[in-house]
Amino acid sequence: MKDYILRLENIRKEYPGVIALRDINIEFEKGKIHALVGENGAGKSTLIKLLTGAIDKSSGKVYYKGQELKNNTPIKSLNMGIIPVYQELNMIPTLSVCDNIFYGHEKVKGKILDKKYMREKANKLLKQVGLNVSPKTKVKDIGIGNQQLVEIAKALIKDVEILILDEPTASLTDIEIEKLFAIIEKLKKRGISIIYISHRLDEVLKISDTITVLRDGKLIDTKAAYEFDERKLIKLMVGRELSRSRRGKEKTIKKEKVLEFKNVSTDKIKNISFHLLEGEILGIAGLIGSGRTELAEAIFGMDRITFGEIFIDGKLKQIHSPKDAIEEDIAFITEDRKSLGLMLDLSVLENVTYSSLKDISKNGIIDKVKEKQIVEEILEKLNVKYSSLDEKVLNLSGGNQQKLVIAKWLLSDAAIFIFDEPTRGIDVGSKEEIYTILRNLVKEGKSIILISSENEEIMNITDRVIVMSNGMVASEYNSKEVTAEKIFKDSSSLLKENKNG
Repeated sequence: MKDYILRLENIRKEYPGVIALRDINIEFEKGKIHALVGENGAGKSTLIKLLTGAIDKSSGKVYYKGQELKNNTPIKSLNMGIIPVYQELNMIPTLSVCDNIFYGHEKVKGKILDKKYMREKANKLLKQVGLNVSPKTKVKDIGIGNQQLVEIAKALIKDVEILILDEPTASLTDIEIEKLFAIIEKLKKRGISIIYISHRLDEVLKISDTITVLRDGKLIDTKAAYEFDERKLIKLMVGRELSRSRRGKEKTIKKEKVLEFKNVSTDKIKNISFHLLEGEILGIAGLIGSGRTELAEAIFGMDRITFGEIFIDGKLKQIHSPKDAIEEDIAFITEDRKSLGLMLDLSVLENVTYSSLKDISKNGIIDKVKEKQIVEEILEKLNVKYSSLDEKVLNLSGGNQQKLVIAKWLLSDAAIFIFDEPTRGIDVGSKEEIYTILRNLVKEGKSIILISSENEEIMNITDRVIVMSNGMVASEYNSKEVTAEKIFKDSSSLLKENKNG
């Protein structure tokens, strides 16, 4: 007889005018990995918030270890061992890795903190999650991908019964993903139950024991993982067959160089030389910490150039700030959309037009009619789902938030677009829409730099690929030559040389 640690019975959650969950019945088995899949807005986040006590159900019952769970709260949930690790990280950037892991659970010896114990324990936890950084390192210095691993280490310090992982691999590359899967398997063997949420269906099929598909707040199907394949999951998630994007052969790339780096160095990248052609999608691949985002930040003027030259349309340029980059028609769609790309407490309208107010203003006064018109047009073009232009951005799904960041930059009429992990944490439907946006941009003669941790994305969407390692360019391939094996080998090569040197 199966041992169910958690059971949901006829769960319903209603908001004014919206039914977020409709009569959900799910059983979660102890010591098993149970995946929840569905498009953004399917109800996954609502369900997790309900399980962790962040919100209350409208009706139905939740049973935990055979007992009905009533009046749940986040603190009560944590004390019971239901530990969430959210996609949007809950870290304090100015504190060390060790301090973040022990935040709220500090070890005290006498009347002072036992820092030696905490550092040693943190070091063990970091090794468990495959993260090779000092516990003394400040979180702001390790990058968003490594911060995800710190969050998981932070969860392991507690007495976990159910570990909820919300898009845990969204910022990880293949080698880090394999390490994470090994950790999850170890936790499973210890009897810990895993609720796994991911838009990467290949991962879900690989690691899960059971999969539940949600769509529009409804439970569509629950089966053993081996009974699904990726195509069947996609059809259940979106309610239709979905064609998968591949590189378009109709695209014509011009030979003109719109951007060129010659021996450029900053404090984070070393002697970088590359070029970007008009109408091209240039992929930037490599492991976390290889210098991919740091390269983008150098292009956008966020890091000071210490050596080398930058040419735009063949002319030598000095880019000392994002303002300089924007004036050169460069747009940066950042990986960390919630912290750097959007103002979550402001409206949809305000977020989209914030960077283009001068174009819709006359004598310092915003033309409200024009503003509303251009925003509605761009949001319709990008198929953004929202209730009104006054809706706060924090209420939108991850995919729609990502499209808002793109909408903001499209209004700027940039010529060069840098996309840093544009499909991180969004569903397959939204991902295909992002790819369509990229294709349309290059058809218009725009040029794109695409940074991605997904090798399939890099191989299928780009025209050329630069592989980075240790802050340097390790190799370059055209789209027909590049393979996942080459990316991994090359992105590891300079790291090995550096260690041996």
